[in-house]
Amino acid sequence: MFFVPELEACLATTPPEEVYITSTQATSTEAIPPTDEPVKETTETATDATTQATTEAGPGCGMCDIDAIAPDLPDPLTSFDTLPRDPVDGCQQIFVQCGRDDALFCEPPVTVYAVNADGTHDVSEFSAQTGATSTLLCGDDGLYSFNGVMGITQLICTYNKCE
Repeated sequence: MFFVPELEACLATTPPEEVYITSTQATSTEAIPPTDEPVKETTETATDATTQATTEAGPGCGMCDIDAIAPDLPDPLTSFDTLPRDPVDGCQQIFVQCGRDDALFCEPPVTVYAVNADGTHDVSEFSAQTGATSTLLCGDDGLYSFNGVMGITQLICTYNKCE
């Protein structure tokens, strides 16, 4: 079986009931006395902060269906796995993995191919004798893409000469 390691780290934090007094001194020891004086008015105008995305997400870039383009796997000892990734500019992104579920090694290495209107393209980011991976990005047209290979309509996992 082919695995791509993923590291998930936890950061230990101190729960509120276990807060301890430290020797660090506060920056100010003076208390500000209360006052009845009115607050001074200002002539400055308040403005709302706005955030603009660098690239506006298209209407379909969150609606890609990985199951619609998943490869056919006639060999029961092969697998196709997916893992959603953080969106890029609001568009869905997914990690895909083709792998062998047995102890066989393939030569040439396993490859992920994508089919679109222009033909069949190698879209493997990583390729080894037991599996291959790729990360696809959902486009405005509702179809996945990979590094300039747009409008992917089918994925193919190749396992050649596996012994």
